[in-house]
This record gives sequence, structure tokens and C-alpha cells, in this order.
Amino acid sequence: MNPTSQRSELRNLPTRATWWLRRYWERFSNRFRKAPGPGAVDEPSGGARKADLKGRFCRNPFRQLDLEPNGAAFACCSSWLPTTMGNIKSQSLDEMWNGHAMQKVRESIYDGSFRYCRHDRCPVIMDGRLPSIEEAEQHPVYGEAVRERRTKIDNPPIFLNLVSDRSCNLFCPSCRTERIIHKEGPQYEQAAQLQQRLLEPYLDGGYEGEFELSITGSGDPFASRAYRELLYTLDGEQHPNMKVALQTNGVLLTPRNWERMKKLHNNVSTILISFDAATEETYNITRRGGHWATLLENCRRMGELRSKGEVKYMRFDFVAQADNFREMPAFVELSRELGADHAYFSKMLDWGTWPHAEYLEKCPWEPGHPSREAFMEMLRDPIFDDPFVILGNLNDYREEALAGR
Repeated sequence: MNPTSQRSELRNLPTRATWWLRRYWERFSNRFRKAPGPGAVDEPSGGARKADLKGRFCRNPFRQLDLEPNGAAFACCSSWLPTTMGNIKSQSLDEMWNGHAMQKVRESIYDGSFRYCRHDRCPVIMDGRLPSIEEAEQHPVYGEAVRERRTKIDNPPIFLNLVSDRSCNLFCPSCRTERIIHKEGPQYEQAAQLQQRLLEPYLDGGYEGEFELSITGSGDPFASRAYRELLYTLDGEQHPNMKVALQTNGVLLTPRNWERMKKLHNNVSTILISFDAATEETYNITRRGGHWATLLENCRRMGELRSKGEVKYMRFDFVAQADNFREMPAFVELSRELGADHAYFSKMLDWGTWPHAEYLEKCPWEPGHPSREAFMEMLRDPIFDDPFVILGNLNDYREEALAGR
């Protein structure tokens, strides 16, 4: 068969088969992309979607540092902004924060291109929640730098996201293939050393500005020895300028563990709890190693503390995939019943835990997926009109679903 005939045959394949072939080709060709040279700032190659963001602003490159297990630092979730600012093992905080990479990223915010961001993954871009640059100019910390369009800024990062330890009591199939717990040995020692190196200027260096410590988007704060030691020993009265944001699967958010961090209760600003289900049956699939009854009991108790004002903000999270998307409306109701401030949704990303073809089978939003119409029909539910719901990077799919009526 000649090349012209081959192309013709490919065009005539069923939509589903073309979908698989296209994605295999993308995966294969990406393996041979040339890596950027030293000092280069790589722009994401994936994601054809490019939003018009002229006049909009993202605060993360002006306030946030995500610390990963190998010491690499990012200004956002590395799946949304994959350009690293440096590595804390070999660089100081200021060298990373005002280095070449960060200056280029900030420049891309000012010019409205957001060219280093994954427009097709970032939930804030996809949900249309970016503030205007005029609003950012009024910010008390970085507003002056924004007004002057400076790419080097004086303030250090004020949102420190610790994702440097992957220890977790669960081993969800979308995230990992086995349970990871670092109680001792080189992994634990490195996690403890990295967080100490990052936090020293804030906790022991006399920094007086307000900052927020987020623990953790990489596992669970109560399953990690390094994080537990930090949470149980920090005294919030000695650091009144520090806020703490907890991100947990909720199973270990027991009354005992909550009490053990009582010196930080007044500092806790946010609690995010991951569910990924609205029923025990589905939870046992999506949250392997968890315990549904314990999760509900812990969340109900935290909801009571929220109603009394002892917890300032609580959000329940749901990562959508083929195994659970039909429960999204029920999850909204469950979140409200348990006392959350918001029900938050996002689509599952490829962390490499499944073969790519199997991962794609879990993505009902993909064109040609056999469950796509059922997924779109679910998104037409009027329950998602409620301000209680945050659809994040699923928002575009709902707009498409409603437009297709």
C-alpha cells in the first residue's frame, strides 16, 4: 500500500481506533523531544488549548514554591507549570526565586501569554478564575512589583507547598502502584533535610511577614514521619505570622492526631480532604487502602468544628475518572451534608502508574471514549450551577455539554 492509500485508510478508521493511534503516536514521539540545554527555560509541548489571558494575572509565580522529593522547586503544581525554578540542594532560596527561569515565567504573566503554563490542565485557567492584573497591583506583598512589571521581586515566596515526601497510608491506583511509607532511612532523612532547609529562613531566620505552609499534595501529612514531626512540634504562638493548610485523605485525621497538633489549631487556615467517591463501593476502587466509615466519621467531626468556627475553611475534593464520574452529583450532596465549604472537582492526570492505553481508558472526557456521552450527560446536571461547586479543569467540558443540548 502506498503512503497516500495508507493515509486514506487511516482517515477511514472508526473514531475510537483513530483516537488510540493518535495518542500512541504522541506518546512515542514525545520520547524523542530534545531536552533543553543548561539555563534554558522549556515551554510545555502538550495541550493545544490556549486561552486568551491578556490582562489576567496568576499569583503563583509571585508567591508560591512547591518543594518536590528530589529537591526541585516549582512555582506551581509541576503538572500545570512544568518549568523548575531550581534545586534547593544546590541553590539558595533567592537564587531560585529570582533566577532566570522565574523571571521568564513572570514575564509570560505580564505579557498575557502564560506560555510556560499548561492551559489544558490548570484548573484556574480552565475555570476562568484568574484575577485581573489591576487587582494584583493592589496586593500588599507583591503589588508594587506588579505595578512596575518587575520580574525580580523582593519578597520571598509566601506560600510554601511541601510535596517532598510521598509517604501515604493509601495506594490509590491513579497515583501509585504500592503503599509508600518513609519512616527511616535515606528517603526519610532527605525529606526532613529538604523541609528544614526550606523552612529555616521562615522559622529561625527572623522572617516577620505572613506566610502559609501547605502539607501535602504528595501523600498524607499524618502518614509521613517528616510531616508529623513538623506538625506536632511547631508552636503556632511562636509563629503568629504562619498559616497552615492541610491536604489529607482524611482517614488519619482522627481526633487523636488532631489533638496532637493542638498548638497549631489557630494557625490552620484550610483543610482539603480527598474523597474521589460518594459511595463505599466506589471508594474501595479509587482510594485503595482507605476506610470509608472512618473517613465519614472524621469528616463529620471536622464539619462540626467548622460549624463552630474552630476550623476556618474545609473543602472536599473529587478527582474524576471513568470509575467514579457518575457519582459526581451525589458527591456534591455528600459534601454539603458533611459540612464542607465547597465540593471541588478535577480531572485525573497521567502520573505514569498505568500503561498509557489503560490510563486513557480511565478518561471519559476524551473524544471517542465509549463513556463520553454519559460523562457529558452527567455534567448537564443543574447541581453544578451551585456556587458551592468548583469544577476546576472540568469546567470547559461542562460548557461543551451544555452547548451540545
